[in-house]
Amino acid sequence: MKLLIGPHELDAELCTTITQVATGMMHRKGVGTNDAMFFVFAIGQQRSFYMKNVDFPIAAAYIDTDGVVQEIVQLKAREVTPVPSQSERIQYVLETAPDWFTRNNVGVGALVTTPKGELRTTLARLARLP
Repeated sequence: MKLLIGPHELDAELCTTITQVATGMMHRKGVGTNDAMFFVFAIGQQRSFYMKNVDFPIAAAYIDTDGVVQEIVQLKAREVTPVPSQSERIQYVLETAPDWFTRNNVGVGALVTTPKGELRTTLARLARLP
């Protein structure tokens, strides 16, 4: 799926099922400089992500129900302690290479959309997980 983040385009692998969310980037060899995984949930709430069976670090953006990046966290390889979001309105999580946000000058407050519009309307039919 193509995502627009500020002036940048990013192709992201979509995760909308329990299996996809539970597996994430597990058992992969690495993440490319412009690769991403985008997790879509049906409602906004506090989210926690961790790195079980992931041999490389990543960055994760916690994105609220309006599509605004609320927080960017660095997740360490093989770390099994979940890193919770500070916000209880997180509906989307974007995982990228650890330096993607810095390299592209994208930070907290950035709006994430799709070429067809805002996340809540373009992804509503895919959002099944609580």
